[in-house]
Amino acid sequence: MRHWTLHDYLTMPWKNGGGSTTELAVFPEQAGLDQFIWRLSTASVSSAGPFSHFARIDRTLAVLSGQGLIMQCDSESQHAASVTLTRDSQPYRFAGETPVFAELVQGETVLDLNMMTRRDICTHYMQRLGAGQHVISAQDAQQVLLFCARGEARLDNGRLLQASDLCLFEESTEHAGVRFTIEAAEQAELYLIRIHFLATGLS
Repeated sequence: MRHWTLHDYLTMPWKNGGGSTTELAVFPEQAGLDQFIWRLSTASVSSAGPFSHFARIDRTLAVLSGQGLIMQCDSESQHAASVTLTRDSQPYRFAGETPVFAELVQGETVLDLNMMTRRDICTHYMQRLGAGQHVISAQDAQQVLLFCARGEARLDNGRLLQASDLCLFEESTEHAGVRFTIEAAEQAELYLIRIHFLATGLS
């Protein structure tokens, strides 16, 4: 298991230069924006503008703080569709090459969580978890990310996660899946991301 804290993260400009993003983890390690297989990051959005273009990438976005984002998505199958994301919304999945223009709800700065995977190599699924005990049995996942957005949570190995901590779990043997238990404190908010590789192995 890998464990990162706030001091381990890297902040860099957006691909389109319109803001900055904090890279929480990337696979393979130290991969650039054109080489990663998956990448988890947060971004502070303080003004309206377009999302960066990422060809052949699937993305999932969740709002961690702020009033929310209004996303105008325009593609061949979806013309100028509007999606409003708030802290209460389910994480929103979309293609990285889809033109997206985002506006701030009531003009308030938003902090978002963004997962990206290269679709010809792997897929991902993000879900939000609240307080209580969560038994994770990700049988089809080779890797699982757990991000603590707020509050605290304790893992079954005794490790305590605090706000902004991130853990990466990997299956011990092929086809074993990933299993662990989380005890999340009251007011805790966690994001669990299952990663499934389309071919055997992680490379």
